[in-house]
Amino acid sequence: MNHRRVPQEAEETRERILSTAQKLFSEKGFEGTSVRDITTEAGCNVASVNYHFGGKENLYLETFRSMLVVLRDQRLAVIGELMARDPAPTLEEFLESFAEGFIDPLVDESRGRMFTILVSREMFNPRLPHNVFVDEFIQPLLERATAALALVGPPLDPTAARLCIMSAVGQLLHAIKAHHLFACHDHPEVVPESLADYVSHFVRFSAGGIRACAGKAESQSEDSA
Repeated sequence: MNHRRVPQEAEETRERILSTAQKLFSEKGFEGTSVRDITTEAGCNVASVNYHFGGKENLYLETFRSMLVVLRDQRLAVIGELMARDPAPTLEEFLESFAEGFIDPLVDESRGRMFTILVSREMFNPRLPHNVFVDEFIQPLLERATAALALVGPPLDPTAARLCIMSAVGQLLHAIKAHHLFACHDHPEVVPESLADYVSHFVRFSAGGIRACAGKAESQSEDSA
């Protein structure tokens, strides 16, 4: 027996379980998916789930976390590459890249679509520790994007900058959800014909809002002087 194959086979089994769990949890939810459903499709036995993940609850957590890490790192890389440009990007260029980097993986990749569905399920029927999504996805993105906005945008205090980024993320999440809900039907009044149209609107709307926030802060500062 080639003992070097054992760790490799174990890792392959683990990855099969994880990818199958991603698919089934997104399709049927946590309650609607049994461990046997997962192991049958993954081609392994029930004991493998306990061995690699310690049970269904931990498998669900690891399913969510593994997708979070990939999608988070993709977005952080987009922001990092953009901010390394010389000369620095304009506010509109930053918002466009931020929007495309946020939307594209969730719409165009099967992993992204599954993640969107999992997040939607989790919002209505939470099973994860409350800090997982915030600590491992939202907070790192918020910090990086807020720092970038401070470099390319008008002067904003830290709280206003965070609120602007949070508002931007909210718009993008709504667009993604609407795309998944209505894109397969003829609902142009709900979903633009292309997400590129939405991104263009997002850039104009968000840039205007950010500049308005900066202008309001400046006006209030002058009034109090």
